Amino acid sequence: MIKLFVFDLGNVILPFEHHQIADKLYATSLIKDHCTPDEIFRFLFDNQKGFINDYETGRLSTRGFFEGVKRKYKLDLEQDAFTDIWNHIFREDPAVSEVILYLKSKGFPILLLSNTNEMHFSYIMEKYPIIHHFDEWILSFEAGAKKPDQKIYDMIFERRSLERHEAFYIDDVPEYIEAAAGYGIPGVVFREASDIWKIINENCL
Repeated sequence: MIKLFVFDLGNVILPFEHHQIADKLYATSLIKDHCTPDEIFRFLFDNQKGFINDYETGRLSTRGFFEGVKRKYKLDLEQDAFTDIWNHIFREDPAVSEVILYLKSKGFPILLLSNTNEMHFSYIMEKYPIIHHFDEWILSFEAGAKKPDQKIYDMIFERRSLERHEAFYIDDVPEYIEAAAGYGIPGVVFREASDIWKIINENCL
């Protein structure tokens, strides 16, 4: 029986498009002849070497992250403008929000497990009330680890008294679902809200 639903944030609850960040930063660069939007995107978001990784694991402050990107690409903007570009990439999936509200109404504990950063999550807390329906958040920049690192998955069970098979994990990234399965946590690769309803109908009704 499922005793805890664990949700990813980006592209599950909040679809996003982050290529636009690189496009908008490129538009402010004073060295356009020496870089491209694609290069900026890779510098920021490469899975292994992306500059974002230190920021999303808490090893780099928001100020340090901004200054590092500004310096590398000689961006002609200040931190407030950078923050606006960085944050305005999300929208809410109302079908997933409906699932979350249903689970809460039925008394199911729900937990958020997200690779994210201080700028994004501060903005999301203000902009998207659905986040406040979660019982708890485990966030990479606070945890000091990102999925698929086992450390961040283990934190679920440090905070919640249940067996691993009693949690159910929902994420759009197959690698993270596979990692969770390797740690004994069942889950599903998210594509649409009906994926979650199917699990609820089969296991919770």
